[in-house]
Amino acid sequence: MHANYSSQPRTLSGFRLAAFSLPGLTAALIGFTLANAYAWEAPTLPAPEAVRLAGPWATAQTLNAERMAAAPLDKAEFILDDVALKQHRKFAEYSGDISGRWIGAAAFLAPQFPKAFAAFPVVMAGFPLYQKADGHFGADQQLPKIERGRDMPILWGNGRLLIGLVEVYDRSGDTNALALAKRLGDYFITTDSVYDKAENIRSVGGSYADGFVTCYFSCIEGMVGLGRVTKEQRYVEEAKRIAGLAASVTNFDSLHSHGRLCAVRGFADLYALTGEQRWRDFAERDWHIFASRYLLPTGGVKEMLEDKYERDEGCAEADWLRLNLSLWRLTGQDRYLDAAERALKNHFIYQQFPNGGAGHRVLHQVNNQTVAFKGLSEEAWWCCGEHWARAMVDVARTAVVGSRRGLFINLAVDCEATVPGPDGLWKTVVRETEDGFRIRLEPAKPFKAEVRIHRMPLQGEAAQPGSIDVPKGLKVRAEGDAWVVSGVWSATQDLQVHLPSALRVETASDGSGILLRGYDLLAAHRVPANAWLTDKLPAVRPVVLWSERLPMTGGRVVVPASLAADADPGKPEQWRPLELALLRVQGAARESQTAWFSFQPRAAKPEVIASLLSK
Repeated sequence: MHANYSSQPRTLSGFRLAAFSLPGLTAALIGFTLANAYAWEAPTLPAPEAVRLAGPWATAQTLNAERMAAAPLDKAEFILDDVALKQHRKFAEYSGDISGRWIGAAAFLAPQFPKAFAAFPVVMAGFPLYQKADGHFGADQQLPKIERGRDMPILWGNGRLLIGLVEVYDRSGDTNALALAKRLGDYFITTDSVYDKAENIRSVGGSYADGFVTCYFSCIEGMVGLGRVTKEQRYVEEAKRIAGLAASVTNFDSLHSHGRLCAVRGFADLYALTGEQRWRDFAERDWHIFASRYLLPTGGVKEMLEDKYERDEGCAEADWLRLNLSLWRLTGQDRYLDAAERALKNHFIYQQFPNGGAGHRVLHQVNNQTVAFKGLSEEAWWCCGEHWARAMVDVARTAVVGSRRGLFINLAVDCEATVPGPDGLWKTVVRETEDGFRIRLEPAKPFKAEVRIHRMPLQGEAAQPGSIDVPKGLKVRAEGDAWVVSGVWSATQDLQVHLPSALRVETASDGSGILLRGYDLLAAHRVPANAWLTDKLPAVRPVVLWSERLPMTGGRVVVPASLAADADPGKPEQWRPLELALLRVQGAARESQTAWFSFQPRAAKPEVIASLLSK
């Protein structure tokens, strides 16, 4: 699906490419998983109100929340149309798709954004009016006969509604929501003999986005959640039966990525609930399949897992991010935090539309390899905006996590948290800085504890990890891909993490590559200096000259570039300046919706680069 990338050993940036994109690692890591079921105690995520995003992350979340109350989502009857089937708006046949996602987001975000989710009580009051006698929502069915055009959308949407209802009960204790969820869960149990058959995988839509493989497995995470909150084993057993069928699918070519990733997140939820190793194995197996075959250099995935497909989907970017955050919590493996932060700070945040929603972006490709974001396709107000919102909740709750032993600082994003830790609540403030991030910690009272701060993994013995400044009396040791700071914490303590700021390159087997600083991908946005590349996207990758010693000013760097594969640094007329900035950069560059990120990189001396740029 895409070329595998690996870091150039000559870089001195202190980073290596995260394990998820290293070729040949899949089998080894799966073996590691099976052979090392070590005693990791999965920490409990803090309550949603305990961690608040700040800075640009809060701005993005607020804009997204406001979108949840803007037209056409500003009317409760519009949201409910996928169960009422009265207005017959777009995709209303996917019964529960919008309404389930919307209430799931509201369950977490309404206390923080009450105006954005003011319609929540009216929406919840509408569901009992439309639930069928057998427990499902949507059109009448003629089971056991399966009609793809009618029944697959029902399965997909009812799966989204089931998890939404469970989350409403989880957050509010609303027994009416639980009653609706139980009747819907009973529908999936009752219809098991109809749907839970291997033959349906082949005969009902195959690998199509509206086929059985996408739509049926949407219910797994809801069934697991229902089993968890009710403690009724019948729901758990049904989740296992459906997940077992889902796990039999191992060829993902041409699958709908959002549909498959929903199923994989269901595997992870089953492992979290039951502790049965097979569900962790299935989740990590599928993670490796995505990481080794379908992951883009942006840290995201396409909507359809096909070489020639030229569109992404906000739902899938949210799923991949959420899967990695979940797998970290369940396994303690740093590679999942690496993949999560790579996705978060690149494809996921770039996926947000100017109005706060999310949807589909058009991808520009060269030789079936994705090289640029070409522009907007359409905002998917019926799914992506809500799913994006739900992922941001998980980002906030995983950024800072407490445990009996100490604290985990997992994501370098601006946030403020008050989380349970050793001997009481710990107040935490995290802020990104020009060369890393700053942490302020305040325990409830003086206490001896450890704070584990995730950092990017290293490559090679000569790689530099950056540095960390800690108050006197605290000790620092490296442990895996983290700094562990230990000692007696008292009053307010400030820590400063300095990450290497040098540019680095990840190159692919075909010689193409991307430029990064830290987790951030550098891209050529559509600004005046880049008009020669971005106004009319060419069918070849530009050659760029780079050096790890090139300084970035204001988050930007200028490099010489050429569309000629054999461009000669000794011939200045063959080169043009190209301005690169972080893919997630805000402002005028972001509004253009064009960003080119894949090049043919050539290492060059800084003086050669400076000479070409001065011509």
